[in-house]
Amino acid sequence: MSVEVQSSQPTTERLATVIADLLATDDRRCLLGEDVVGGGMLGLSKVAANDPKLRGRLLGSPLTNAAHVAHAGGLALAGLWPIVVLPSSGALLEALPSLRELARQPWRTAGHRSLPVLFVAPDGPGFGLGGDAAESVESTLAHVPGLELWTVGQVEDVPAALHAAADFSQEAPGRPCSPRVLLLPRRLLLGSGPRGSTARPGHPDLPATLAARPELQRLREGADATLFAWGDALRAALAAADACAAADPAIAVTVIELARLAPLDPAPLIAAARATGKLVIAHCGPRTYGLGAELAGQFADQAILQLDAPIRRVCGESGPFAGHEEHRASPSAAAIVDAIVDVVRF
Repeated sequence: MSVEVQSSQPTTERLATVIADLLATDDRRCLLGEDVVGGGMLGLSKVAANDPKLRGRLLGSPLTNAAHVAHAGGLALAGLWPIVVLPSSGALLEALPSLRELARQPWRTAGHRSLPVLFVAPDGPGFGLGGDAAESVESTLAHVPGLELWTVGQVEDVPAALHAAADFSQEAPGRPCSPRVLLLPRRLLLGSGPRGSTARPGHPDLPATLAARPELQRLREGADATLFAWGDALRAALAAADACAAADPAIAVTVIELARLAPLDPAPLIAAARATGKLVIAHCGPRTYGLGAELAGQFADQAILQLDAPIRRVCGESGPFAGHEEHRASPSAAAIVDAIVDVVRF
């Protein structure tokens, strides 16, 4: 019988439990990272490191990011499902040539070779480090053919996002697996989430069922405008939608989270855009060349006759930033509120 636990648990501890469960439930999985044998960055491998049955599948990787990617690719070609914990999303940019080569393998082999590799990387502001917190890595990664790009925006969804991204068993028969990247907002890693139902033997903090997350989630319903957001920007987007409803009951906003950024399935996005005809897109990183521009282009191409106002994009500022300024890489709730009001009253 499941027991509901009302207390919260740090996100890093919840992820450490999920990683151990992933290793325990499929012998093909292994975990790579700079210090995974010693508990890993932020302690994400500490549960597995303390389990004698799992410790042998924790592989300390070389410090170069390209080596992380190449090593994981070799293991995947040998039939394993590697999970690579990276120090930051910027590490993927440093390893971009190797990542591109991995993503090409299913195509190069005419679909005969799968690359079931998952790269997990902290992204955006939150640690006070500055630097790559302001980079919009998703814009670059989305251009890598064959690479899947996932993200998550709510702390309670982080375990399910990791569990779903690491599951390559649901691929269609005859379709090779592609490498995936899961971007975890640093702010979520510093937070806490609900423990949930405790029913799985050996892992009492993991929910008994972790359903695969949909590519698109409708988090608020409203007929006056549609707000698209993902990653760290989702927090401000939800706050903005709630603030609008509280200040003016006549402004009801649909909030849609994009959980998979590449490849995009435009059909449900276009349908959501047409439903209200008034659109706001919020994302972290610079406005210029961001994924919001791609979405706006899709909406202009396929929903122009249903749009009743210009499409508004609300983004972070361009960096680089010092550590105490890195919050400027994310859009503010106030800026999103202004955009919503503008399109609704246009």
